Amino acid sequence: MDDKNKLLENFLRFIRLLRKSGVKIGSQSSIDALNSIKTLNIGNRNEFYWALHSNLINKKEDTEIFDQCFYLFWQNPKILQQMFNLLLPQIGTQKAPESNKKQLKRISDNFQKKNRNVENDKKDEIIFDAQMSWSNKSTLNSKDFEMMSLDEIHQAEKEIKKILIRTKTKISRRWERKENSSKIYTKYTMKKSVKNNGIIQLAFKDKIKKFKPIVILIDISGSMESYSRIMLFLSHLLIQQFKDVEIFTFGTKLTRITQFLKNKDVDLSLDKVGKSVNDWAAGTKITSSIKDFNLNWSRRILTQNQTLILITDGLERDDSQNLDFEINRLSLFANNIIWLNPLLRYKKFEPKVYSIKTILRHVDKHVPIHNLNSIRNLVENIF
Repeated sequence: MDDKNKLLENFLRFIRLLRKSGVKIGSQSSIDALNSIKTLNIGNRNEFYWALHSNLINKKEDTEIFDQCFYLFWQNPKILQQMFNLLLPQIGTQKAPESNKKQLKRISDNFQKKNRNVENDKKDEIIFDAQMSWSNKSTLNSKDFEMMSLDEIHQAEKEIKKILIRTKTKISRRWERKENSSKIYTKYTMKKSVKNNGIIQLAFKDKIKKFKPIVILIDISGSMESYSRIMLFLSHLLIQQFKDVEIFTFGTKLTRITQFLKNKDVDLSLDKVGKSVNDWAAGTKITSSIKDFNLNWSRRILTQNQTLILITDGLERDDSQNLDFEINRLSLFANNIIWLNPLLRYKKFEPKVYSIKTILRHVDKHVPIHNLNSIRNLVENIF
């Protein structure tokens, strides 16, 4: 295999890695990047980086993922060959980029080789084990969703499902027919007896279990991407288990997605949501989204005992001059507003931004939502 074929093969592998890590790349972008490499006759690592970046990355939020993939993929081939069993080119001498962010776990997972030879790779396995090994349950409970691998996210979703199964519901004073109960329903027992010419067939009853109506507004902007996925999964489970649940997403605009989450298959539901919502990982327009909800939805779905859950980091990208008016108006419609904010995972968090200060004045609770423990606390104390 000549050098050009090697480069082409590894270029295609790099594109696949970016896609698996969550970067959306079209066929035309890939062709343009390849043509740039051929035209420039790349020999300089910096030129090679920008030739790929300028053609493959369209969103600012994807730059961090691209950087980590680039510096992991196009580095020392000896180490990577033991991990992936493929030949990688070297383009100059490089070091990993300095960044305050931790390496995204899903990128590490995409690098892992499935069939590793334990004997031959023992030395390198020690190097990578601290970062790539599976975390136990206690670690998973406190681990930030943003730093979870794809496998850990699936495990977290299973734990959330278990948490919701144990959800406490309010017991009503009213009764309903329920055959697997032990309480005899005298009224319907008598009715059955009359219809069956005096032959007694017992009917049973149980207290009606109520779930407090909930409306959830989920921020799907770029800064909330790692958390919005988990919140959509949680919303799907709530809709399957309870009635009177309404779900909306907002980024640059407000979208009602309740009807898409009613399918019992979570993958089909989220696929429908993905196709219907076209402002994923875009900017955040909290003011205009809340205004849209106030004008078109609040009177229709909010009742006196309704709880509204706002899931956002509160970082407004829109003109926030009318934010105070819209949030105040929303608080008049909703009986209880709970703000779930992933920024509260930081111990030194302070509400210095105007939009965050404004929202705080009109919410009833401000709680963190960044790991399994925070979801468990939410379910136990609110739902």
